[in-house]
Amino acid sequence: MHDPEQTAERFDAILDGYYRAWFRFHPETAVEAGFEEYAEKLRPYGDDDIGALITLNRELMFSLDELDAESLDADRLIDYELAWSHAALETEDLLETDWRYRDPEHYLPVEAIHQLLVRPLGNFEQAMAARLAAVPEYLRGARQKLGTHAEKIPRLWIESSLQTARAGAEFIRSIPGHPRLDACQQAIPGLAELVSAAAHALENFAECIESDLLPKAAGDIACGERRFAQILGFQHFLDISADQLHAFGCELYDETASRLREVCMVLNGNDDIAAMSAKLADNHPAADHLLESYRQAMLQARKFLETHDLVSLPAVENLTITDTPLFLRHEIPFAAYHEPLPNDPAQQAWYYVTPCSDPEQLAQHDFASIAQTAVHEAWPGHHLQFVTANLNPVARSLPRLLNPSATLYEGWALYCEQMMLEEGFQQAPEQEFIMLKDRLWRALRILLDVELHCRGLTIEAAAQRMADSLGMHHEQAIADLTWYTRAPGVPMGYATGWALINRLRVQQKQQLGDEFSLQSFHDALLSGGSMALPLVIRRVFGDEVWADVESDVFSIEKAD
Repeated sequence: MHDPEQTAERFDAILDGYYRAWFRFHPETAVEAGFEEYAEKLRPYGDDDIGALITLNRELMFSLDELDAESLDADRLIDYELAWSHAALETEDLLETDWRYRDPEHYLPVEAIHQLLVRPLGNFEQAMAARLAAVPEYLRGARQKLGTHAEKIPRLWIESSLQTARAGAEFIRSIPGHPRLDACQQAIPGLAELVSAAAHALENFAECIESDLLPKAAGDIACGERRFAQILGFQHFLDISADQLHAFGCELYDETASRLREVCMVLNGNDDIAAMSAKLADNHPAADHLLESYRQAMLQARKFLETHDLVSLPAVENLTITDTPLFLRHEIPFAAYHEPLPNDPAQQAWYYVTPCSDPEQLAQHDFASIAQTAVHEAWPGHHLQFVTANLNPVARSLPRLLNPSATLYEGWALYCEQMMLEEGFQQAPEQEFIMLKDRLWRALRILLDVELHCRGLTIEAAAQRMADSLGMHHEQAIADLTWYTRAPGVPMGYATGWALINRLRVQQKQQLGDEFSLQSFHDALLSGGSMALPLVIRRVFGDEVWADVESDVFSIEKAD
């Protein structure tokens, strides 16, 4: 028999050594996890680096396999599962597809530069100078890598990378005027030259991949059935097939579309979803009041939580609503949330809103949608969930921080849209329409996630589906689909997580009866961090509860 205390100490030492080494290959992730000593580096991509990373992952898996895992406590056992599964997935990805030959976006250092401006770093000046200085040579090497197998690169990813690189160059040229740099320019010798060289390198990179790589690009955007199954199992801990997931998505899509048409009939006298959407789109803020409209909506959502005992509020948090950075605007056509660092005492987060003056784009920011966004992105959605996780020492373990699952963080946010409406926030009939339309979008994401990666669906066909079902403009559809192709298994997480949480709530109400408390339920659900929802349910509510929830949601026959 192994001594549980010794096994726990050995496990902690293995993980500590692994992540200290792993961060060398993922410096931006290290900064996001609160390790600023990696802030001066960019992600290495040499053959020796990739070989060392594969070896590191294999050594971790071997070391974990040798442990008596059953003697670990419940929380360490979850961390064990997360660390082992991530190492297996990353190793498989590097051996089978190798991002270095597939996606120019992964080489672009724009977010690495932006990260330094928004994160509280003690070595800010040194990190900024080091990363800027590294950009020209870094991108020269990237062009060489990509050029060896240009035919492996999907055309869609090159087109997206061109936008990021060019917008990124414009962003980098602007950073000397950033408030954080304005105060310390003297501490960065040659800043103007570093900025100019980095921006020029990005522009040159864009020109080269457009002229040299784009004509040859013929790579498949699909990850394939085998990889998709691995993602479902090792990232999201779902014991289901792609076909079972797709069947669930079809059922949810049909149910949601039917209810949406019923609401349309009540509101507009017909079941024309597009006509109702157009009617709501007429009621939107002016372009110069867009940010303030989002601020007010998020304040209203928070005030509602303060008076309704739906979930515990964090002791400390900060949320800034601001314009989307230039280089991200092609990826964020409307708005997006950027969570705080786990070790940030202020728990500072950002909500980006992409400026627009075009009437057609502005119509996408109708007041009903803004109210819904406030719930999904801030209160009690993403912002509350991420801050709650960051303030919980158990939820802040590195395996949990580094292996988030959309089934939890997006499933929770989508569930909040429904829950807040049920509890009386923004209870107008128009609000139910927006909620259902957004749920229809998330149900469609399940179908597109499976069909793009496992069933040969083309991008153009997928974009047409989004236009036909949701009235989505082509530009927004392509931006969304580019993300779907780069992140298989994430789009399905929204509606899948929502369904699992709903079924869990029903189960808990039945089990606890009058003792059921919505606040206690929500607090328990958020106590495990941002890891895969199945792991949270197993840890907090029990294996039997999870088995019941999974079988009910995915129509799995229970064993006798």
